[in-house]
Amino acid sequence: MKAECAKQDFLTCAAVQQRSAKSCTGFTLLEVMVALAIFATAAMALTNVAMQYTQATANAVLRTKAQFVALNEIANMEINRDWMTGTSSKQVTQQGEKWQIDKSAQATISPNVQRIDVQISLMNAETNKVESGVATLVFFNQKVKT
Repeated sequence: MKAECAKQDFLTCAAVQQRSAKSCTGFTLLEVMVALAIFATAAMALTNVAMQYTQATANAVLRTKAQFVALNEIANMEINRDWMTGTSSKQVTQQGEKWQIDKSAQATISPNVQRIDVQISLMNAETNKVESGVATLVFFNQKVKT
């Protein structure tokens, strides 16, 4: 009887070991779902960061182009020795975009120097209306004595 009991205990012990070995060989459905939820959350966060980076880069490129347009306008005024009164506005196509340049002149302490505010705005190609101001530059124009 003792031998039979020992044999039964051995079989029971072997069966328990076999069951526990089977349960340790893979992941449960719950573990897989938790891992997928964590991965999905991380992937969404990384996608959001990538979108923000792309938008920031595009805005930086647009601001850089607008700065070049403003500097070109200032250089043209200096080359042509333009002396402004009041405000002026014009549209140009440069840097692969359509821009509106708004300039306004203000007097300074010196009668031979004026402050020129140059604002560059992006034009919508479809509606031909100003979308938004992109860059603003201020420079001081000196009157050329003739």
